[in-house]
Amino acid sequence: SIIALLMAILMPAMSRAREQARIVVANAELYGIGIALEAYSMGSENKYPPTRAECSPDARKHIYALPQELIHQGYLPKGGEIGKILYAKIEDEFNQGSTYKYIAVGPKYDFFGTPLPNQHLYIPEGFPYSEEGKLVKYTEPEKSPLTWVLFSVGPKYDEQRLEQGNFPVKSGFPVIRNFWYSSQTRKGILTRMRLKRGRHIGTFLD
Repeated sequence: SIIALLMAILMPAMSRAREQARIVVANAELYGIGIALEAYSMGSENKYPPTRAECSPDARKHIYALPQELIHQGYLPKGGEIGKILYAKIEDEFNQGSTYKYIAVGPKYDFFGTPLPNQHLYIPEGFPYSEEGKLVKYTEPEKSPLTWVLFSVGPKYDEQRLEQGNFPVKSGFPVIRNFWYSSQTRKGILTRMRLKRGRHIGTFLD
């Protein structure tokens, strides 16, 4: 029928429009979280919250959850709480039941406050002007060209990898653009990251 034909023509366009609307929402929320991080830093001697990680199966999907410090100090709304584990009331637009992710080079703790080895990122030599150089492992915030990264897992992320909290950090995730959202493939992470000198870059500029 004519109606079925029209629906077949319009459905892909409608699907893309809905996806783009969700991307706009995610980028806007990442912007707001970035502002919260800067506000926290201003009151914390220019330091940023530590990264949170957890190896236990129940908490693995919440690896790199948004900083509890932002919740305790009122910069983000309080959401769920499991024992001593506190989650922000901001759900990743593309990852139901989980917050957006936060990684900062430097101190790292588990969700109960136990110190872990410093959080690292693999960043290309010449970043952010080039990604052609070899990947360099940074563990100290003073030496890293990147202060922190916020990201949404974006459309069509590998669900099994997500459940395992298995992100390919050694391959340059989430820094290099190969992992970022592409309008051609319609998948990839949505990012907002702070460079050492304060400028923000990410998929919101694409």
